Amino acid sequence: MKKILGSLLLLSLSLFAKSTYEWKVELKDRQLYLHQATVLSMECSFSKEGKNDDVKFIPPRDVPFEFKLLNEKRHFEGDIQTLKYRYLVFANKAGSYDLILKPKMLFTTQSAIDNVIVGRDNVNDLEMEKETAKIEPIPVVVDETSSSLTGKFVLHSQLDKTKSAAFEPVHLEIEIEGEGNMQALEPINFEIEGVQVFSDEPEKTFVLGEQGYKGKWLQRFAFVGTQDFVIPSVTVVYFDLQGKKELSLKTPVYRLEIDDAGMKREDLIDKVDLPIQKIQWKAYVGYVYYALTFLAGFIFAKLFRLPQRSVKQEKGINIKKAKTAKELLDVLILCEKNLFSHEIEVLEEAVYKGGKVELSALKKSALLRL
Repeated sequence: MKKILGSLLLLSLSLFAKSTYEWKVELKDRQLYLHQATVLSMECSFSKEGKNDDVKFIPPRDVPFEFKLLNEKRHFEGDIQTLKYRYLVFANKAGSYDLILKPKMLFTTQSAIDNVIVGRDNVNDLEMEKETAKIEPIPVVVDETSSSLTGKFVLHSQLDKTKSAAFEPVHLEIEIEGEGNMQALEPINFEIEGVQVFSDEPEKTFVLGEQGYKGKWLQRFAFVGTQDFVIPSVTVVYFDLQGKKELSLKTPVYRLEIDDAGMKREDLIDKVDLPIQKIQWKAYVGYVYYALTFLAGFIFAKLFRLPQRSVKQEKGINIKKAKTAKELLDVLILCEKNLFSHEIEVLEEAVYKGGKVELSALKKSALLRL
């Protein structure tokens, strides 16, 4: 009994004790350019006097910044628990701001402690109260740029050939590699008169880095023409953080020579989804007429199915021809036994047990059921 009371006393003291905590917050860059990314580090150390106390942080949403979690780590050292958050923060709007962060400490409530002591609750399901940590606002200045991209990028392009036959596709790949706000890259569109352009959705292979998304962006194209054409240059403008200035990347202008006496459309119908030569409908008028006539007859037969009178007439004739009860019984059984169950029952009574029957009345009754 003493051991139990001692355990409860220790538990109550442990639960009643409120964790002391300390926050350290650091924003790597406080002077940013539009769309630039920087790292936000947050570290909270708190004692484990309160056995179920914890930390919760949700990035603010009503600010002109975008938060992406890089990593979250938790470790223990003696009675101290340390929780570290690292976020990548993108500046989405130019201006001067105070970045206000509101992490919360979660503490065990006194009512939950009282419930545990008297055995009304379970230690693992304690009520928690929230207390917002007091962190000084972080002043941030975001400078305007005229580009939608910020970071460091390299542009590559590759054309498979500069000479081609008519209707033969020419393939082009455009790749952007680098680090920054690569998630903002949009698909490229070409409009070339007399040329059909096909393209895939861009392939994005990004990972989060210290300065933004890092990786490659790739888009593939196919051009199909019947005469010489030009693929115009593609320009990618971005703000270079290293040089603190706007730079432009350009692909070459590609001039395509097309041999219109080369490949024909029908030779490439499986390779490119192009129309075959124009159909001469006059030569097929007769076939179309017969096909439409057959189709109309089929639809009419489906919608207005005529009753199968010939089968019913044949059954009726056989019923009328029956001269004896035995003949009529055989006819009705062969026609449809379930339909004439009453008549068959009466006839079986007459045929096999010597009963009397009015043959004409049974015939009339059977004919009415058809």
